[in-house]
Amino acid sequence: MAAKAAVRPRPLKVEAIKCFVDRMEFGDALRTLKLDVLGTDDSPVPITGYYAPCTHPKVPGLLRLRGASLVPSSVNSFGPRDNCPVPGTLVNTNNMLGFQNLDLVSLLREEGKKILHDVLSGKIEELPSLLLRFLVISFADLKNWKVYYNVAFPSVFDCKMTLLSLHSASQVLSQEEATSLSKSMEEWRGSNETTVHPFFSVDISSDSSVVVRQLKDWNDRQGDSQKLLFGFYDNGCHQDYPGWALRNYIAFLSLRWKIEKVQFLCYRETRRGGLDIENSLIGEASFAAPHGWDGSDYCA
Repeated sequence: MAAKAAVRPRPLKVEAIKCFVDRMEFGDALRTLKLDVLGTDDSPVPITGYYAPCTHPKVPGLLRLRGASLVPSSVNSFGPRDNCPVPGTLVNTNNMLGFQNLDLVSLLREEGKKILHDVLSGKIEELPSLLLRFLVISFADLKNWKVYYNVAFPSVFDCKMTLLSLHSASQVLSQEEATSLSKSMEEWRGSNETTVHPFFSVDISSDSSVVVRQLKDWNDRQGDSQKLLFGFYDNGCHQDYPGWALRNYIAFLSLRWKIEKVQFLCYRETRRGGLDIENSLIGEASFAAPHGWDGSDYCA
């Protein structure tokens, strides 16, 4: 491993996920959904967002909403590698007053409970993108051809987490390890089976070889790895703190696998695709669920 300077522990700060909405595609699809399917029914309906890691050192990755976001997931294609599908919930109101009076805190709490249930049930291992579940509230003004919306991301816990260390991956990995990681991630991102999973584990062996595994294959790990990192597609672009996805990932690892100190890899890419070894981060964070916690009380 390359030498690196010590970092004092501090509260974990994360970069929020920003959402890009294709106003024409999404607006047309929402109006069609309202007219042909929903009518006056304002019950929550499923929606799909498309998530991507950061590909520029100064521009964060985005969650995108398109016309295809409102197509049922069973017929929704995965698309290219920069469009990782993420499940969400849409609440579309019938008028502006209803949109303005929605209790966003309560709605987010309900979405947080869904994530917590998926964490404790083990569903996250099979479908890791559930950790990125999001909420959209909207009002489709059919008369004036306008769509009003807000997008928010629930957190499993609102408790503080501690960042113990954080460095550029180039400062932590040897040249051989970085080369192996880059090759393994290219294979991961190039496969339709794995690229849709934004959370994964990274085993680095004493011979500098790297194996990237799906979370569901956690029990298949061998005991000869020198270093274990929990990787994720990081929306963040800052060198001082990770992206939002790390919070729910840490909560999952703590609650499900009882890991209190998590060594993580913030996977970021170059503009051409592939591992950006300078912009990607490796760090360690700690978190312990509150003593005597109850899921219904601590979903944020």
